[in-house]
Amino acid sequence: MSIARKLLEIKSLSQTICSITKNETTNTQIKVLYFVDEYSSVSPQVLISKLGIVKSNLALITKNMIKNGLLISKKGFNDKRSIYYSITAKGKKMLDDYISELDKIFHEQDLELEYNMEVILKYLNKKV
Repeated sequence: MSIARKLLEIKSLSQTICSITKNETTNTQIKVLYFVDEYSSVSPQVLISKLGIVKSNLALITKNMIKNGLLISKKGFNDKRSIYYSITAKGKKMLDDYISELDKIFHEQDLELEYNMEVILKYLNKKV
């Protein structure tokens, strides 16, 4: 099986597992929360790159998340035209609850699998 086929299978199966949780947010919102939390204060350009979505879709998603108190939007310090997103306490709790539910699914961690996932993530982050 080619790497591309394996990647598609991993994507499909991981999306299925990630949607099993009983969380009221969409998969895209969870991804936004994850990357905003991971990078502390993140620009729309970084989110667009990481999520592979267009600017208009990101604007709609983040606007809704700000309205629901999951994110806050800040103007850049030096350039007032730039925008950065930060996660709120409510957004952080939602993300932590979601991750906790996933951890229950993977309660028996395999160290070799975890190491291999780190290698794959490192590789993919260089590509995006």
